[in-house]
Amino acid sequence: MVEAIVKKIMTTGINKYAKLYNVPAEKVQIKVTNDPNGTVFYTMCNDFKEVEIVSFLNIMDKKMDIFQYEALANPFLKKSLGLYANDTNDDVLNVCSFIMKVNNNIGLAFYNGYKNGKNISLGKHLGELGL
Repeated sequence: MVEAIVKKIMTTGINKYAKLYNVPAEKVQIKVTNDPNGTVFYTMCNDFKEVEIVSFLNIMDKKMDIFQYEALANPFLKKSLGLYANDTNDDVLNVCSFIMKVNNNIGLAFYNGYKNGKNISLGKHLGELGL
């Protein structure tokens, strides 16, 4: 159930910005970075180049988050960044994740600096997190 909800939200955002940027959805990524103040930052990317900082509501394409999805997503995303930082012995502020469409699925690519370290499907990643 969690995977279906996350996939729907991220697919909505990717498709929305693909239309805005006039590119195929496979060229759009949602970059997630750590916010030391407690949440995460979202940046829309076109072909892995940052285009604009967005909010979770922008990604959801909603005016209100009635079901509090952002409150559920932030800890999961922070934990994901933290785990990858631990795996690479790096500071979480140097780590990012790109959420993207891959063959009609949602995948994640984790980076520290410019080094690609881990590509994983959403379902497998959620399983690693115990969700």
